[in-house]
Amino acid sequence: MATDSRLESCVVLYSGGTDSTCAAAIEAERYRAVHLLTFEELATRNSPLPTANVERLRARFSTTSFYHVHISTDRLVRRLSYENYLQNIVKHGFFVLSTPGYSSLSWHLRTIQYCVQNNIRSVYDGMTRELTHLPGHMPAFRDEVTALYRRYGLTFSSPVLDWDVPHNQQLIDRLVVDRHGFALAPNEESTRQTTGRYLYERNVLPRPDVKGSLFDQQMQHDCYPFVVFNMFVFCNFLFRHNEKQYAQRIAALFRDKIAEASPWLDQALRGECSDFEAATVLSKTEST
Repeated sequence: MATDSRLESCVVLYSGGTDSTCAAAIEAERYRAVHLLTFEELATRNSPLPTANVERLRARFSTTSFYHVHISTDRLVRRLSYENYLQNIVKHGFFVLSTPGYSSLSWHLRTIQYCVQNNIRSVYDGMTRELTHLPGHMPAFRDEVTALYRRYGLTFSSPVLDWDVPHNQQLIDRLVVDRHGFALAPNEESTRQTTGRYLYERNVLPRPDVKGSLFDQQMQHDCYPFVVFNMFVFCNFLFRHNEKQYAQRIAALFRDKIAEASPWLDQALRGECSDFEAATVLSKTEST
């Protein structure tokens, strides 16, 4: 009998979208068990849970155990948003509106807790170089978070970070879709290394061009409460400052937020912090 030389287990931060599903598929070939963590807060509570793509992964990688875990970070996001609020307004100004960054940081804090409690040492996400104005997508933020993971003996990376990003669909393509929910005019001749093509070539998704389509929207958990934040970034700050200054301000804010939150994480690991809500295992499968 052939020996299974794969590593034991890993965690993937999992929205169910094309990018995080691609990351999960890549790691399913390297690990015997993949823990898919899907996070929820008040702003995303009515979004669909990404169960369909979890089942697609299970069907394709039948020798891999998948554990789909649902975690609420609502209380943690609220605390990240309002802890030392007046001091943060004085120091960081309107950057206290960085709600998407608080969401992202809450996911990483809860992931660290989950990994330590379950003796898992490797963490991945499906980050690409899209939406790079969002704090969680910015190199400075990810450097700070990576250092936080290292502090607890964990590694964190994205296997698709430098992959090609598909051309943005035109507005009409997002509004007019075929009855299957795919893009109106897919470019199936593309040979670019995209997450959608990777999943299509491995028989996980039915098309290589689903990103941004109705099909895509229905299969993933919405994790983008960023309307007010976008207004601040594009209509206020970047109207008067450059991107380097923006990156520096985001990095300064989240250095402070990580310093604030690190003691909470330590308390949670000792069972002393109620802001770290219990995780719910939605489904699990054992390898065959």
